Amino acid sequence: MLRLLHILGSFAVLGSSVATTWPNHIMDELEHLLVDTDGFNDAGLQKAITPCSNYVSGSQLLGRETAAQWVRVAFHDFATADVEAGTGGIDASIGFETLRPENSGAAMNDSLGFFAPFVNAHVSMADMIALSVVMSVGSCSAPSIHIPLRGGRVDATEGGLFGVPEPETDIHTTLNQFSQAGFSQSDAIGLTICGHTLGSVHHAGFPQVVPESAVTPNNTGGGIHFDATPDVFDVDVLNEYLEWKGQRGGPLVTTENITVRSDLRLYLSDNNATLQGLAESSSKFISTCVSLLTRMINTTPESVRLTEIITPNEVKPVNISLAVDSAGQVRFSGYIRIKSGAVIIRSWALSLGFILIACVSHRITWTSRSGASSPAFSTHAIAAQTGNSSMFGTTFYHFFNTTLDPAQGISAFKIMVMRSQDQSVQTLENGREGYPIEDVAVFLPHETTIASDGSLSLQAAVLTAADVQNVTAVISAPSPQLGTISPVIAKSVVNFERNGVRGLYTLFTATIPGVPNLRQTTLDLTAHGRGSLVYRDEFRRIAF
Repeated sequence: MLRLLHILGSFAVLGSSVATTWPNHIMDELEHLLVDTDGFNDAGLQKAITPCSNYVSGSQLLGRETAAQWVRVAFHDFATADVEAGTGGIDASIGFETLRPENSGAAMNDSLGFFAPFVNAHVSMADMIALSVVMSVGSCSAPSIHIPLRGGRVDATEGGLFGVPEPETDIHTTLNQFSQAGFSQSDAIGLTICGHTLGSVHHAGFPQVVPESAVTPNNTGGGIHFDATPDVFDVDVLNEYLEWKGQRGGPLVTTENITVRSDLRLYLSDNNATLQGLAESSSKFISTCVSLLTRMINTTPESVRLTEIITPNEVKPVNISLAVDSAGQVRFSGYIRIKSGAVIIRSWALSLGFILIACVSHRITWTSRSGASSPAFSTHAIAAQTGNSSMFGTTFYHFFNTTLDPAQGISAFKIMVMRSQDQSVQTLENGREGYPIEDVAVFLPHETTIASDGSLSLQAAVLTAADVQNVTAVISAPSPQLGTISPVIAKSVVNFERNGVRGLYTLFTATIPGVPNLRQTTLDLTAHGRGSLVYRDEFRRIAF
């Protein structure tokens, strides 16, 4: 009986799924990394694979390709899964395994080193590895191939089993290793050729496969491609192999060293039957790749429970915050992000070089602590602040900043979307209760200060009428761990002390030592009020 989680993929548009209920910190963070890939609010991840031939960790003359490295890292992390034992899979154990001969090459540490600054309390390194496959395939294909993404993977704290197939591995052992990870013979063949539509094999990492003659002044790593389009996720690698033209499937098929023709041994293990079936149409090849890669990234230890599929939200609140100013006034501000699927762009503006204008406006209403509704407040589009996603189109940001009555407060807000093309109005309620927001206990990140010794002074405001007894926070900071580039999230608890009054709020302050990764460090604030009442302001970055 299989004990690891395997989720079969399908070649489908992600937008057909139900959008994420906000806030869901894991899904919100991964959705941001997946969707916000350029321009305003750029998460910064996709730049590494733009263009897809780019090598982010060194000279372009090396002939390496970061997108292909990301897919390789995910496979090596997955390949040592044991489905019967319920262990391994995508768990970032690869970080502890980079010195093993089966993980030869620069890809492992290159990739984990690039991912490390994105890891925080809700984004694991294992989720980053899965996300990197989704982004590599989606960004390096046209039209974009969407692999459904789920979050919630948990990082391993030590190395896993040995057993990634190597170029020298005999076919019997190779198939047994795939079987242990839950993949049949045809699955193994399909996953291998899908993974080898990107990238190359390099003399620097595999001198037994690629001869030194491949090293040239413009290819100093000595890379030989798997197909003629190594920076495009397409069917070329399959066609070139079956038609015996171009790269003929790459050096693991054609190398003069017969003992390391691992791809050829695998493909011929069923007399090319699997590959001939995949060659029936490009759509069959792509749909099979999506299914196999989805299963690969969703193979996790049995204790892990993945989230629902992360669907890019058509309309999403971003950086929503409350602040208590020096006069005791409460400021409610943030952005409303809209995807291009929810707007119409004036094509003539583009042709004339004008700033693009989204023909959509937003209004926000909110519910007070007592349940009363506020008048509608209009947001305004900041046309210059647009983002772009190669997979999901253009995004637009509508900024708002208004004052709340601190006596009435706010418990939730709703967004009304008005589309000029059909004069329609849609109220987005995030479920029936609206988008929740905490206004009794509020962390004030913009008031974080750094002392000369590097320590941090943190500030929070708590509604005085709540009669709070104590205020604490859990600080989550990425920290180095021995044996891997992957950081571990270290948690500590800090107590806040009263520090004055500001309007209807009491101020609280706490001091913590400096942290090495300030922008990745987050805080979960808890205030204990009368009886069993608890107020929480969760997952706040302590500095901007």
